[in-house]
Amino acid sequence: MNRRMLGVFICTLLMGTILPAVSSTDQNNSSRMPDGSFVDDCGCGEFPVKINPLASIDSNYASSKPIIVDTPQYFSWKDFGGQDWTTSAKHQLIPKFCGSCWVFAALGTLESIINIREGSAKLDPDLSEQYVLSCLPDAAYTSGNGCNGGYPYNVFRYIEDTSSAGNNHNGILLESCFPYQADDDVLCSDKCPDWEDFLIPISDWGYWFPNGLPRDRKAIKAQIMEKGPVVACMLWNYRIWDWGEINHDPDDYYPYDFGGGEHDVVIVGWKDDPSIPHGGYWICKNSLGPEWGYEGFFNIVYGSLKIDRIYIVWVDYDPDSFGWPDEPKPPDAPSIDGPTTGKPGIVYEYTFSSTDPNGLDVHYYIIWGEGTSEKWIGPYASDMDVKVNHTWSKQGTYKVMAMAMNTNDSISPWGTLEVIMPKNKNLCYLRWLDRFPRLQWLLCVLENVRN
Repeated sequence: MNRRMLGVFICTLLMGTILPAVSSTDQNNSSRMPDGSFVDDCGCGEFPVKINPLASIDSNYASSKPIIVDTPQYFSWKDFGGQDWTTSAKHQLIPKFCGSCWVFAALGTLESIINIREGSAKLDPDLSEQYVLSCLPDAAYTSGNGCNGGYPYNVFRYIEDTSSAGNNHNGILLESCFPYQADDDVLCSDKCPDWEDFLIPISDWGYWFPNGLPRDRKAIKAQIMEKGPVVACMLWNYRIWDWGEINHDPDDYYPYDFGGGEHDVVIVGWKDDPSIPHGGYWICKNSLGPEWGYEGFFNIVYGSLKIDRIYIVWVDYDPDSFGWPDEPKPPDAPSIDGPTTGKPGIVYEYTFSSTDPNGLDVHYYIIWGEGTSEKWIGPYASDMDVKVNHTWSKQGTYKVMAMAMNTNDSISPWGTLEVIMPKNKNLCYLRWLDRFPRLQWLLCVLENVRN
């Protein structure tokens, strides 16, 4: 039987059968052979099955939904600022099949977060999935059986855990210290002798449950843009498997579909487009190697295969917690000074400034919070006050966001400022005056004269 197919179905069908509350598996639990025929020996019955795993997740670890902010129609960490902040797609089924998509998605997300927090798209850490399988056995659904599936949030839970369950350390190893063998029977002692010197700690993590509706999709987008890529659970079946084998154009997208078992991937961005069914698509990273999809990535329309309605898992990293060799520091988060309240239709001046520790010039990417932005204006000298005017067209509360990028292409964290354009109390807009048009007209004239 197709070994690659079997491995993915071990990951997806196992997760699907143990999550009946949110989805269902293919009814016949079959796997497809290279000739297109199906067999019923996927081995699903050989593995332990949870009746309701969602109930087993400790709610103390759940985080609140992200606050919605204005986001552009297109955003992707794969080409943000003209650089790729993601890492290369790996293959969970080499050298043999293993249902470890949950580990690959978690560490693929963390690798990108490290790139972003370090401000270096070229850092590209290669983290060790085998360390999770061998040294953090309790992260799996069943302890020590990581090739049978697990929750991505448990990867981060046990990476951070400094008890014996977390191998007594907060940290994850590099691939060079513990290469992937697709085997949960490999002993933890097989890692490199000086492994404690290479542990990369995490600072925070969590998860939340989206409902698949437009508002929660906006929350997912806000979290990706402000913080970085996230893990998402989706359904998986032979149709999307085959689609990725033959569709390698970055503009291709998988259509709306349903049915299958669960599979974890990384969402790195999105594209809103009314000409695309369901209004757009997510940009995702898979764990089937660079030959699948486009360089291991794929696009999938909103809502398809429940990609935005099962769970979202996130992680954070402190760039001061690990010393990468010869890695220059990125610019500081820009300060934003200017009016925090005002009226629509009036021009306001805002001052942006960022310090680059290397003394390099910086560009600024500014998001005004109402669908408009200034993309990489500059360059400006480090610490220089950059003044930019903006006019809000309507009332509301806006989150102004700014990021700095130096001439070495290192990026800063976001700087933010909340600006409120309060509701216009002009007498012209009082609803009860609609019944007295002449009085409304007179009061409007008087109001305009007063202003």
